[in-house]
Amino acid sequence: MMDAYTHLDVTASNPISDFKARMASAGIDRALIVETWKGDNYSYLQSLVAATSLQFRAVPCFRPAVGLPPIDLLEHDIVVGVRAKTADLNRLGDLAAFLESSGMWLVPHAEQGIGFLAAELINLAGRYPQLRVYLPHCAWPRRDKQDDKDWAKSITSLSRLPNLVVGISAIAHFSRATFPHNDIQPFVTRLIQAFGPDSVVVGSDYPMLEKTLYSDYVNLAQEWIRQEDPKWSPRFESLIFG
Repeated sequence: MMDAYTHLDVTASNPISDFKARMASAGIDRALIVETWKGDNYSYLQSLVAATSLQFRAVPCFRPAVGLPPIDLLEHDIVVGVRAKTADLNRLGDLAAFLESSGMWLVPHAEQGIGFLAAELINLAGRYPQLRVYLPHCAWPRRDKQDDKDWAKSITSLSRLPNLVVGISAIAHFSRATFPHNDIQPFVTRLIQAFGPDSVVVGSDYPMLEKTLYSDYVNLAQEWIRQEDPKWSPRFESLIFG
């Protein structure tokens, strides 16, 4: 099994070793590490690339103010996509074509809400029909703990995109309840119904959760998915790990 969305705990003395221990405790053998917006885990992504790790894949951020991630980084097998904010999707330029032609993933962020993001992604898909999109964090069902009124219609629209997968991650961030966050399960059920279980994956968003409950969080997300499909086997893991 894979943790399809983590950042690493940079406060740990050795963030990669710390995370490997968390993974072992949860029966997770592979992970996708996503750069934070402030870039505090970027050096660790670089070290994984340099080591040609077989256990990890990485996604750096796109920041128009500083230009594209280095091309030698993007062309490395361990780097499988680029993270971008909604406001920057119309600035991808040639990077969108590169992601499409190389089979890499766009990992968007919904800082303006899922409605704005959905509109931008649908527009991008019209120009780059083979572009792969990985939509994390339960597709942002809430903003400031309040249900996003655009969520249901946005999910319906996005479910028509053939190259999109959705991640069940950041559960605690959206919940108004304590663990096991039962108020989030209906959103997960709706995502599975809309996209199908093969297009749904589990990510932790570690360390943005109760660190001692890492295993509980990944097991909870897996349990919710398997309630809908006991034979669930996400295609995303096989796509990014070859």
